Amino acid sequence: MNIDTNTMLSITDANHNFSKVTKVVDKYGSALILKSNEPKYMILDLANVDEKALEAIMKKIAKSGKKTDR
Repeated sequence: MNIDTNTMLSITDANHNFSKVTKVVDKYGSALILKSNEPKYMILDLANVDEKALEAIMKKIAKSGKKTDR
């Protein structure tokens, strides 16, 4: 998987300017959030995710028992 450096943002930048994150996702399809200069989170445009992959992700979340909303 190749990561475009234009999609990389610090967690501080993402916290202070989430609209910047959404603009990056709109332009490139994803954003990679770094914590302590290490990749930690990836935000994806779900419109660009394969339906089977999305279904697998949702099953994994459901199986983990973690809440997906607050």
